[in-house]
Amino acid sequence: MLSRLRAWRERGWTVIDAAAYAQAWQRFGGSVATHPVVVERLAALARIPVRYLGCFADGQLLAAIPCWGRHLALSKEVLKQRGQRGLFDLGNAEVILPIAEQASVTLRWRMHYLSELNAGRVSRPTPQPQGLALARAPEEYSKKFRYNQRRELRLLEEAGGSLRPMLDFSAPERRRASTPICSNAAGALRHAARHT
Repeated sequence: MLSRLRAWRERGWTVIDAAAYAQAWQRFGGSVATHPVVVERLAALARIPVRYLGCFADGQLLAAIPCWGRHLALSKEVLKQRGQRGLFDLGNAEVILPIAEQASVTLRWRMHYLSELNAGRVSRPTPQPQGLALARAPEEYSKKFRYNQRRELRLLEEAGGSLRPMLDFSAPERRRASTPICSNAAGALRHAARHT
């Protein structure tokens, strides 16, 4: 049964080696969470083998993906299932897969925060419920997200921290930007500790 599911998930994809994956990443780009060295070293740290797959057209590699079973490699879910939850944490890293601009591939692996840069090149059997956004109106965030942000801000303030506008260093007059220094209490405390 498991082999049938894997055959369905990997339909249109071919097993490749780590070197071919690294070449695809160098050629098409990607994010830190999919960087060949990061994937290799963190997977070795977790002692979970990586299965590299590529999508070919006319003998040319057009897309590549590192996998842990039905999940993208370095997935928090896999670490949690194996009891290695705190081993490493890439946060809510945006996933940019090495995919050629002219490619159109189907992804059947579980992953969160797939980048909009891949959106036109990828079709998914189910829509992605999570997404990253740097600028949204407050009402566009979920009720749970807004609750958690208020809670984190309260905890930060109770710990003696505060949020201040960040300077926009790209502007010659150094006008203030409206972007907060950090989006969560832990990040804000780390930031404050480094800059005090």
